[in-house]
Amino acid sequence: MAATKPTTTSSSTSIATATATTTKITTNPLNTLNTLNKPTTPNSISSSFLPLSPPQIGVIGIKRTRNGDHKDGRNSKSRQRQFTKSMEPPVLSFYGTQPVPLPSRFGSLKKRLVTGHESDLERSWGRLLAALRDEVRHIEKHGSGLIPSIDFADIGDAAKVAPFNAQLKRHGIGVVRGVVPSADAASWVEETKEYLETKHEYKPPPAQDPTCFDFFWTPAQVRSRAHPHVLQAQRFAMSLWNTNNDDRLATRFPITYADRIRIESVLNGHLTVNGALAATHEDSLIAAAAATSSTQIAQVDNGSLERWEQDGYGRGGLYDAIFKGDWESYDAWDPAGRVNATSDLYNGAGACSMMRLFQGILALTVVEPGMIRLLPSPKLSTAYFLLRPFFSPKQGPPEQGAGTAAWDAYLDASNWALDKEQSTIIHGAVPGHAQRVTAAWHPHLQLDKSLVTPPTLQAGDYIIWHPDQAYQFSNTNYRTSSRPQTPGGPAHEMTSMLVYTPAAPLTQTNALFLARQRKAFLRGHPGPDFDSTGTGLGSEAPHTGRLGENDIRKVGGEEGLQAMGLAPWSISGSGSGSGSGSHHKHAPSSSTTTSSSDKKDADADVDMDAPSRSSSRDSRSSSTSSAEAEVVRLANIILFPDRYDFYMPTRASSPVPTSRDRGEKERDRERDRNRDHREKDSKDRDKDRWDKGKDKDK
Repeated sequence: MAATKPTTTSSSTSIATATATTTKITTNPLNTLNTLNKPTTPNSISSSFLPLSPPQIGVIGIKRTRNGDHKDGRNSKSRQRQFTKSMEPPVLSFYGTQPVPLPSRFGSLKKRLVTGHESDLERSWGRLLAALRDEVRHIEKHGSGLIPSIDFADIGDAAKVAPFNAQLKRHGIGVVRGVVPSADAASWVEETKEYLETKHEYKPPPAQDPTCFDFFWTPAQVRSRAHPHVLQAQRFAMSLWNTNNDDRLATRFPITYADRIRIESVLNGHLTVNGALAATHEDSLIAAAAATSSTQIAQVDNGSLERWEQDGYGRGGLYDAIFKGDWESYDAWDPAGRVNATSDLYNGAGACSMMRLFQGILALTVVEPGMIRLLPSPKLSTAYFLLRPFFSPKQGPPEQGAGTAAWDAYLDASNWALDKEQSTIIHGAVPGHAQRVTAAWHPHLQLDKSLVTPPTLQAGDYIIWHPDQAYQFSNTNYRTSSRPQTPGGPAHEMTSMLVYTPAAPLTQTNALFLARQRKAFLRGHPGPDFDSTGTGLGSEAPHTGRLGENDIRKVGGEEGLQAMGLAPWSISGSGSGSGSGSHHKHAPSSSTTTSSSDKKDADADVDMDAPSRSSSRDSRSSSTSSAEAEVVRLANIILFPDRYDFYMPTRASSPVPTSRDRGEKERDRERDRNRDHREKDSKDRDKDRWDKGKDKDK
């Protein structure tokens, strides 16, 4: 299939004529909460924005010019500039015609990654481009049909799980239908609307993504994260990863990651915020640059530069096979290399610090196609954007309007070569922001053809995708074409609500993050990744009706509390957690409804002969590995130090004992230490008595 030309209009030109949004919204984000105002016209909206002077483009972002009399009437203190972390990406990096050069150490980093593998990399690059060409054709032909779905009631049915599992691993995306009853979802939406009415000041969403709000503890978010069906769906999804008994994670214990909420209000086919038409790309510097640059920009979460850095994903060697020219052997579903990875080396605003096995969204209302698009190729797309910074075209892209033959020649592997001297550029990656893939810098992905739209989501459906998957949210009102405004007719308004609900397993690192997140929840502060300064800006503490620990207990019981780090975990009290059993069908919780036979399975001896690299549904369905038990023990110590004794082994790298239970061995060591202490104390007392006797004799 011939490639189409990506539009690459210079962002510099568009930025020079753009105006920035400087308004302060002081009422709630739902236009349905108060009396609906008549939508203002685009002209009236534009007049409310304060224009800025033509900006100066810097290496990482944008710097505003200042008037010549800016010092008049201002003291030195007032001239101090306030810097706040922004969720908006650097304009030049993502939307300009040229990627951002990074510090010189990244050139050395790239050189170290390829040294000794140059020939293998060049050959693997040719194989990868050929595979990608066929993959894009396959995606373009089948579209959303590549996204499998399964009913929540069927996640215990092996015959129905098998095809879902195969398609999920092949394309990285899946939908679990009917996870939350529609009545519960509707109730949460109404409760959240009422909750947000009490919020009089909030951080407005960025103009390029006007439906994503920095709320973290609304009733819809808190209740959905603790709901037993949601936790069971996450446990089921994570059980499909290729884990073994040596992996230091517990997929049977899903934990909460506090992310944001997406609220979209539409009036007569137009996106609105607080009853007024949402700002268009003409009203925002960033949005203007995005709208007039590459036609397609997708995002990959869980780090950017960290994927190349030794202190990031290099810790576990996750992508070593790709960098050595053997991308075919890379297993996108092996979690071992992710457990010890650091995905947020730069403390970026919104960058995720928690290991997540799936990105996910829970639909609380009906969501028509167009809200999100995903690239259903977790293995090939990942290998491509990781290797792209090492290669350059011999001949640049054709001019606009060139035919398919010219573009075929540009994309052909013979036109690309491994750079002899590695630059400092890593396309779409800058410190502290998510990875971007664009039509201009990643042309072989052909994003205009490879991004697909999931089918309609009903209220209570749960869509998940691989953590390395590229995705794109619509930055405009995707309903405009299907819901046009009716002149003179009654106002037609509707609100959609989506909760970001990633699936994260219990690990030692995740437990450390969960301790910080629990503190933020109890205080009503934003999630730690969205409040990296620790100031609590955007706090929901003053909200009337903010849910607490008791509300979580009512929704999810002990399991819901565990997911938030509010209750300790118990291996003996947990169910199989794999979803393999009829008792999981719409059951409140595997931990609260476990039958006596299930408890016997959970308490059984560890099966050390389980398959070395298979789905955790096979290797961990009815047994607890020593590594998993150790994770639970450490998590309990981290989150509940007053309840659990702490013991640090002398050699962290010592292998897990296979001949005897680790807990028994540690208890033996503790008894030996106690005996030594008692003997020493006894000797000290005898010595004291001897000394006192000698003093009396004198």
